[in-house]
Amino acid sequence: MTTDDMPPAKDSADLQNVLTRYVDSCDGYVQAAEVIEGPHLKAAFLEIAGRRELIVKRISNLIQKQGAKADVDGSPEAAIHRWWIRVRAQMSTKELEATLAECVRGEKELERTVSDALENGALDSANASTLAEIATELRAAIHTFETALGR
Repeated sequence: MTTDDMPPAKDSADLQNVLTRYVDSCDGYVQAAEVIEGPHLKAAFLEIAGRRELIVKRISNLIQKQGAKADVDGSPEAAIHRWWIRVRAQMSTKELEATLAECVRGEKELERTVSDALENGALDSANASTLAEIATELRAAIHTFETALGR
């Protein structure tokens, strides 16, 4: 039996949902780096995008080990979100604040997706451990952005 013939494990749907959100996050940080002024923030956004890309590869591998095909296309909602970032950056004199606020919103959505997958209880212990590590990184990112916004 090849991996294409094997039924996907019960947690592959949760992992795919997390993967989609991480693809969205990676793309969003690349977009934010394109619209934000200031080399330090651009570099920070690109660094986060790079870390997110590594997580995308890691989760894709987990899905493929279960015999499912990983979909790395991202979501339509995120495409709209990235469009909104571009519009706000062009219209707002507070470009940095608007972009950081969108980062916080996106990070919280990503954290919710990861938490939902963990709480669902369908993940095997190794996959749950991986997502728990990812959740810790997300909480740190949210804290960093909220601190930058003075929240």
